[in-house]
Amino acid sequence: MNRPVRVIGTNRRSLTGQVSFLRGSTCNFESSLERDFLMILDFDPLVATVCEQPLTLKYQDDDRKRRQYTPDMLVTYSDEAAPILYEVKYREDLRENWHIMKPKFQAAIRYCKQQGWGFRIVTEREIRGTGLLNNARFLRAYRDLAEDSATATHLARTLAVLGETTPEILLTAAYANEEKRMCAL
Repeated sequence: MNRPVRVIGTNRRSLTGQVSFLRGSTCNFESSLERDFLMILDFDPLVATVCEQPLTLKYQDDDRKRRQYTPDMLVTYSDEAAPILYEVKYREDLRENWHIMKPKFQAAIRYCKQQGWGFRIVTEREIRGTGLLNNARFLRAYRDLAEDSATATHLARTLAVLGETTPEILLTAAYANEEKRMCAL
């Protein structure tokens, strides 16, 4: 399942585009929230693959009408954890349209259980409500630069002492001199 079942084209109502991954692949998105989630996934070292629009599920709603649902992305992991089928939605959209979306999500949960996968709905709270997105945005500009091994070693040791932190705090803890912080940056 490495090819989308539905192609994301241009759209006048929402932002569409493509995110390039460090691993050399690309992934299409059809909202700024999906784009932001893809940027976070790009920096997750356990993510092996991401496939947008990976499958279409057929289900019956409460009125017994046949419907279809195409989740946003399937993520596989390098640590042999179960793949996760993701739906990316704004919280307001979930609140306003829950009665329409609930049968879709129930169909996805049933399908994922059969496959041995997980199913998750992620919102702006998980995507934009943590420091992960800001860190990913900041680091994307620098990830293709040649590595200075002495600086990398020093930063890695400082990070090991600090634990989870921000780039600004890491650099300040690693270097008292502003010029050295800028070079490390």
